[in-house]
Amino acid sequence: VEVSALASGETIGKLLKETEDLYAAQFERGDMKKARVRLRMTAKDKSHHFSTFRSGLYLGLALP
Repeated sequence: VEVSALASGETIGKLLKETEDLYAAQFERGDMKKARVRLRMTAKDKSHHFSTFRSGLYLGLALP
């Protein structure tokens, strides 16, 4: 397997660092810690149990 310049760890590391720097400067007023936390945040899993129950209830009441 040939090692490409894009797939090397240092290239990806540089891109990640530049992205964090730009985000911190533009959106977090230079606070690198807040920028890292917001950029690396994973999506929260949401459950839709209540809305499914409510929709079923309304549909059940509407159809006799």
